[in-house]
Amino acid sequence: MQIIKRISRFMALIIVYVFCAYGYLATKGFVFENNTFILSNEAQAKEEPFSKRVRGDIGILPERIRAMGDVNAPLTMYIYSSLACAHCRDFHKFTLPKLNRDYISQGKLRFVFIHFPLEPMSMRAAKISYCLPADRFYKFIDELYDKKDWLFSENEEKLYDHARKFGLSNQGIEACKADKRLTSDILLVKEAAIKNFDIKGTPAFIVEGRDGKELIMGTKSYSEFKEYLDHRLGAQR
Repeated sequence: MQIIKRISRFMALIIVYVFCAYGYLATKGFVFENNTFILSNEAQAKEEPFSKRVRGDIGILPERIRAMGDVNAPLTMYIYSSLACAHCRDFHKFTLPKLNRDYISQGKLRFVFIHFPLEPMSMRAAKISYCLPADRFYKFIDELYDKKDWLFSENEEKLYDHARKFGLSNQGIEACKADKRLTSDILLVKEAAIKNFDIKGTPAFIVEGRDGKELIMGTKSYSEFKEYLDHRLGAQR
């Protein structure tokens, strides 16, 4: 008889626990469906639009513009990118070549890389990229995205080794490091992106045409960019 009472109490505790757990999960937005709990609030969340209209000045000085493509292209894409950002690297290595093939080289799109450094090493790399001749800028960016040794190095020498490969002398490296105006230019463009477009991370894109500017945040596939660009190009006619 004592054993039965113990079993009864144990079963009662289990039932109470189950009901309490169910109640707690229900208050957090979970529902029981197909033998499992799912968060119903997630299903109800609205999808963010692919792009949104924005206004404001990008603020990059003409001498800092490093562009690919025709200056008279109907659309210009500005990418805010950090050289320490893995998603930026993926875009640069896998998506940009396709955009170059189908849009930039065809005169449909102008592309401008804007540094948005996230930590000190990517800031140093951003400065060095501007100290190289303009025609070596994108090749240097390619190099830094391909080679990560400079990013994880305990000092700056790996980064400067890459710069030397692209023709920057030791004297040029020291002058670049000491260039406070260059540091200011990079930070002012970053601050403008935060203030004018609420950009807080990378990659982020501004696509500008006759119909205005639109902001695209985060990683997107080439097919998504293609659909978007074809639609925007149609609007420019």
